[in-house]
Amino acid sequence: MTYIGFSFVLILVFIGSLLYYQKSRVVNSYQKSTPWIVLLIFIVVTLWSSMKIVPTGNVGIIYQFGGIVDQKSEGLQMIPPWNEMKLADVRIQKYTFTNLECFSLETQNITMNLTLNFKVSPNIIQDLYRNIGPRYFEVIIFPKIPQIVKDETVKYKAIEVAPSREALRISIRDRLKNDLESYSIEVVDVLLENITFSSEFENAIELKQIASQKALEEQEIVKQEKYKAEQRITRAQGEAESNRLISESLSSEILQYTMIEKLADDIKVIILPSGQNFILDPNTLLESK
Repeated sequence: MTYIGFSFVLILVFIGSLLYYQKSRVVNSYQKSTPWIVLLIFIVVTLWSSMKIVPTGNVGIIYQFGGIVDQKSEGLQMIPPWNEMKLADVRIQKYTFTNLECFSLETQNITMNLTLNFKVSPNIIQDLYRNIGPRYFEVIIFPKIPQIVKDETVKYKAIEVAPSREALRISIRDRLKNDLESYSIEVVDVLLENITFSSEFENAIELKQIASQKALEEQEIVKQEKYKAEQRITRAQGEAESNRLISESLSSEILQYTMIEKLADDIKVIILPSGQNFILDPNTLLESK
């Protein structure tokens, strides 16, 4: 039973008790106290029904005969019992939109998930409830998300969506902020997740990546071969320079010493003709056996 109905019954009992007391000639002490007991019960019930608690993170919207007349902040509040209070959550709320379909600049199909964090201004939430109603999310926010995502995504080519993910997220968030600001709804943040493309497009991207990887590998092989060729040229130039330096450094004494080393180990005596240093031509002795 509502407070109004219960109060109506108590008032009738109180009036009936007073009438009975006035008409009755013989009234005992219990009958005399009955109207005042009823009045005391009415006062207690009224005070009890007037006490309302608004939990933390909520605002109490006060309805009077179906219309919004006030709002109350969190804590213990005294509200006339004939008024009704409904709670409105003003904390940050989270909602995830899954499998949002949109298109790129070249009309490639793109699917993504969007997570929206938002909250309602506690100062004027009664205006939102008065103008839109408690189902403001379904009425205002829900229809805007798919359209804004489509409007912002179509500005990018398909291959640019993933690299431009942060820029896309910010543009969607800013659009939502501007559109919902007039309703006292604050967009805290927007997150984009699970961005996927059509299977044909993903296969084409994969093939392109494979071709690019092969091209890079071929370029690396060419670089290695070029490096090896340069090493061989450098080595040959070094050997030529070394031979030139050796050739310029040869003297007659070095040649004689080299010829002696070329002789067999069992040669003990060398007979030289008169006036000759060696019996053999040095060029002959320098040749390998």
